[in-house]
Amino acid sequence: MAERVDFVLKGQRVHTGQGFQPLAVVARGGEIVALTSLEDAPPARETYDAGSHPVLPGIIDPHTHMRDPGHTHREDWKTGTRAGAAGGVTCVLEHPNAVPPVNSAGNFRLKREIAAAQAYIDFGLFGGVGDGTVDRMEEQAREGAIAFKTFLWPYPDRSDEFAGIYTIDDGVLYQIFERAAALGLPACVHAESYTLVRMFSERMKRAGKYAPIHHEQSRPVVAELEAVWRTMVLAREANTRLNLLHISSGSAATAAKMWRAMHGMGVTVETCPTYLTLTADRMGEIGPYAKINPPLRSIEEQALLWERVADGTIDTISSDHGPHEFAAKERGWHNIFDAPAGAPGVETSLPIMLTHVNNGRLTLERLVELMSANVAHLYGLYGRKGVIAVGSDADLVVVDMALRRYIEPSQLHTKDPRVARMFEGFETLGAPILTVVRGRPVMRDGEIVGEPGYGMFVSPLR
Repeated sequence: MAERVDFVLKGQRVHTGQGFQPLAVVARGGEIVALTSLEDAPPARETYDAGSHPVLPGIIDPHTHMRDPGHTHREDWKTGTRAGAAGGVTCVLEHPNAVPPVNSAGNFRLKREIAAAQAYIDFGLFGGVGDGTVDRMEEQAREGAIAFKTFLWPYPDRSDEFAGIYTIDDGVLYQIFERAAALGLPACVHAESYTLVRMFSERMKRAGKYAPIHHEQSRPVVAELEAVWRTMVLAREANTRLNLLHISSGSAATAAKMWRAMHGMGVTVETCPTYLTLTADRMGEIGPYAKINPPLRSIEEQALLWERVADGTIDTISSDHGPHEFAAKERGWHNIFDAPAGAPGVETSLPIMLTHVNNGRLTLERLVELMSANVAHLYGLYGRKGVIAVGSDADLVVVDMALRRYIEPSQLHTKDPRVARMFEGFETLGAPILTVVRGRPVMRDGEIVGEPGYGMFVSPLR
């Protein structure tokens, strides 16, 4: 250990599997090669002293849409991963809707090549599967897919982006679950009932209810609940690992809790900072810029969702980062059904959740589980990602728990900050001040110091 290593991070509060400890994290060749006492740290080409600031495993955002290839006017891998680096994220897992959609090995390779040339941080890719593409699951798994994603909605106005990655046919969905089980990968669904949402949306339109505040009523909790129960039943019969994405309601999370009590594990649950922080009232404040699917819910549903965070039902937290163009969002002021659903979030997720830590809603240890360790476990990355340990990638984030800021869209790194209004004006307490990817700082004190193309593709450990 006398020879000079690449990077050493010293801290009084370094998170390990045994809690927070005073340690020096020693990195060479992108990996952690030693955890030493502060006094025994070797000489390094670069040393950073975190002092008393907590040092966490790098945040893994398991639900992002970089819009590239196909819609680079909304976002691309360079701007999206730069935003991630600014937000303390060291690895993103990206979902399959693109142009062309990721529903085959060839389309998977295309996206991987584009990302590898632009990404500031590491990345993994979901395979996509739906009508007509079940027979392409194995080839995507061979390319390194970390899971499979299926939408339960046809998106007729965005067919170029969703072809072959959705189904409304339970027979097809059952086959997807069977094949995912055989391949040993999680099957992930956007759990909203197509037929119920269609019925409630048509009811709103017939009543002349087109305002932003009517969005939640067009996609009520029952639509999420029905899809959650239905997919859990099918997944159990197919013996697959079901992951319920971006669950918005405490009621749906409670359904998963009840299912586990009856049948054991086999179902995991993801939610987002938006659902834990904002309610449907936000639609009345910023209109279409708060339109996401599933929608923001009531304060009662949010309180129940926090109960499911506290009791361990919620497994992971993602941003569901999904930017759209400004003009498209603006259409929703007059007719909310005309605006696309989605909002940027990869840069703000960690500061929002650190604020909840400071407010006593969860511990810093629980945050690490939800935003790093559990994500790595779920997607087969643990040991390489999600932990500060010898042999793992030297992915680290240093956070200042006393740093107070107001979220200002113009200061964010997404391609068009004008659409990043979800948390506009929100006061955060706690923020990342250093992001390290494989032993190399990519963000320091809010400044991006990494380079596009440094990010590396990751796939499940076999």
